[in-house]
Amino acid sequence: MADNANELVYLALGGAGEIGMNCYLYGLGSAAKRDWIMVDLGIGFGDMESAPGVELVLPDIDFIASQHGRLRGIFLTHAHEDHIGAIPHLWERLKTPIYARRFTAEVVRRKLAETSIDPSVVIDVAVGERVPAGDFEVEFLPITHSIPEASMLAIRSPRGTVVHSGDFKLDPSPGLGDPADLGPYERLGKEGVLAFACDSTNVFLEGISRSEEEIIPKLKEVITGADGAVAATSFASNVARLRTLALAAEDCGRSIVIAGRAMRRMIEVAVETGQLKDFPTVTREEDAESIPRENLFYLVTGSQGEGRAAVARIANGSHPSIKLREGDMVLFSSKTIPGNETAVYKIYNRLSEQGIRVVDNDMEPVHVSGHARRGDLERIYAALKPRVSVPIHGEHRHLVEHSDWAGTWGARPVLAPNGSIARLDGNAPEVVDYVDTGRVYLDGITHVGALDGVIRERLKMARQGHVIVSLIVDEDGELIADPDVRCLGAPKDGPNWNAPLDEMIATAVDDAIEGAPARARRSDRDVEELANRAVRNITQKFWGKRPVTTVMVQRLED
Repeated sequence: MADNANELVYLALGGAGEIGMNCYLYGLGSAAKRDWIMVDLGIGFGDMESAPGVELVLPDIDFIASQHGRLRGIFLTHAHEDHIGAIPHLWERLKTPIYARRFTAEVVRRKLAETSIDPSVVIDVAVGERVPAGDFEVEFLPITHSIPEASMLAIRSPRGTVVHSGDFKLDPSPGLGDPADLGPYERLGKEGVLAFACDSTNVFLEGISRSEEEIIPKLKEVITGADGAVAATSFASNVARLRTLALAAEDCGRSIVIAGRAMRRMIEVAVETGQLKDFPTVTREEDAESIPRENLFYLVTGSQGEGRAAVARIANGSHPSIKLREGDMVLFSSKTIPGNETAVYKIYNRLSEQGIRVVDNDMEPVHVSGHARRGDLERIYAALKPRVSVPIHGEHRHLVEHSDWAGTWGARPVLAPNGSIARLDGNAPEVVDYVDTGRVYLDGITHVGALDGVIRERLKMARQGHVIVSLIVDEDGELIADPDVRCLGAPKDGPNWNAPLDEMIATAVDDAIEGAPARARRSDRDVEELANRAVRNITQKFWGKRPVTTVMVQRLED
């Protein structure tokens, strides 16, 4: 650290140690005066097991928000929600320009138009254009992924060039956009690349990723084999897959109906920005009833089991216009994100109970990943020839595996999960410091910190139930009325109980307060504790649990 006045560092606030919620920082200079740039600002999704009721999970950006305006810009690799979804919720704390290629920029502008943030903060950048940002200069490089205009970033600085991969694969026939071209990366490799921050999603998989075009024959075969209507679901942002599905269905003589606002919006943006030029004619939902079922093909949202998305509503019969029935088919052309399996399988079973056939990639090869496998990673390393490898976009086990392989590909790995400040030095890359980081929950419209206790209390109530006791006492602590008890998430009756649970609790609380000495009833806190002990004794004895207990005391004085 002898020359830390011009030190180049990397810091992940999200995405390194998990898949999703991507947010990466690069800093240049001494610790007290660093210029910073941010790459991506994405979301994760809540689940009922770890964060019940939470809609979205956001990265904790307290560190960079406290850097007194030294963040010089946000650079976006592509328009997937786990890379851009947090912008409407967190940009006000950062107030810095956002740079992206045209398609991604338009998607973000539409998001910001629904908020109070001026969409003009988003600036279009062309491929090959170099954007100055403090002492950094950032260039967008084209790469293939499952969405239009995915980019790697060449981040140039006085200490060397860092390439940040974003999400990518090397697809020779992507269907949408140009095929992968390693030429620009080979040229960068000849210039000299200090470090490569690289996607680790598929590092455990050998070989190379399959091309998007490869699944079209199988899709046609599956759709042709369906007797009734077919509904297909994938990520709304996977425009290449939506195109592939629609073209396959059109070739099978089916009319295309789109259900889902997010999906329609992505297709509209792709058409308006010139990315999507051959999407089939779309039939309106209200006109689908006049088309024979064997000629219907629905594109619907909800591939990850989201409760309010179209496929979930179709499964439970609550969709306003799409009604599937026995003999129809639902095609899941996507990978289930780890943690979403329970919600997805619940939909599978609801559909199956209605005689609707479900097809996914475990049954037929109807999906290809948008991420590079180990063979692809080896090719991009060979082109760039980086001195340092920084594995990103993966759980901790992915980062470790990537580090091991990067060493065989000629790069010195530095393992830097979320919160680790890594010095990018070609001779001795290492983690030199740590910052507090974590996650923030978007609960309704409110931000809740992971350590605020809100989610912990909610989980405790979900596991143990909730008992509420309302007491009215006089100034001496004598009960003026019987205790009022409400039990939530608790059984009413049980074996060998002599009364319902709420009545047993009310009697126990009454006895505890009436039997306590006068000095034990002098303060509201003492009365609350008497009631709490009585609740715990009854629930533990008859129910076997200790629920969350809320005691409210109202003291009436003469």
